[in-house]
Amino acid sequence: MSRNWLRFTSGDVPVVSVRIGARRYFALIDTGAAISFVMSDVSLKLGLPKEGFQNIVALNGQFETVPTVLLPAIGFGDVELAPCRAGLRNLKPLGLGIELLLGVNAFAAHCLQFDFREGRIYVVE
Repeated sequence: MSRNWLRFTSGDVPVVSVRIGARRYFALIDTGAAISFVMSDVSLKLGLPKEGFQNIVALNGQFETVPTVLLPAIGFGDVELAPCRAGLRNLKPLGLGIELLLGVNAFAAHCLQFDFREGRIYVVE
């Protein structure tokens, strides 16, 4: 069983650098999110067509419907995460400088371990 990890700022929220194709993006790892999210401008750069809609419960408790795309494989350390569905969402209000939010659907075939003291996220295959 291989063990791979990515670093984030110790004691902070888990924001990591991931790859999609040859480009790198900052992503928040949010195991409380049922689906992943991507900024619209990143989706446009990647040429991702809209493929449907997803009902979500926003942070304010309101129900919303967001358009969705299929994210391509994501490089997470030495692991390649399978393509997953993502809602289009403006993530700038979070103030984290992220372009992606990776929810539990991005890690469907993997186990995650968080070490907040060391600032590492481990992906166990």
